[in-house]
Amino acid sequence: MQDEPSSPELTLALRDQVFEEIERVADLAASYARSAGEAAFRGDETTMLVHLKQLRLCCLSMIKTYKDFLQGG
Repeated sequence: MQDEPSSPELTLALRDQVFEEIERVADLAASYARSAGEAAFRGDETTMLVHLKQLRLCCLSMIKTYKDFLQGG
């Protein structure tokens, strides 16, 4: 039977998962930001607004993910 991971090991593993998720969502946010910029350049307001909303949700998600980690849940 294996020993249960110690609290520091568990915290580090969770931190790694949180940072990987933030990195994944940040990549999406970068794509949405670029698409919003391209839509703005074309004068396509509808598409620009869609991408800005997606970008906003990505930012909120990253903040929530990190805050939840800091609060331990």
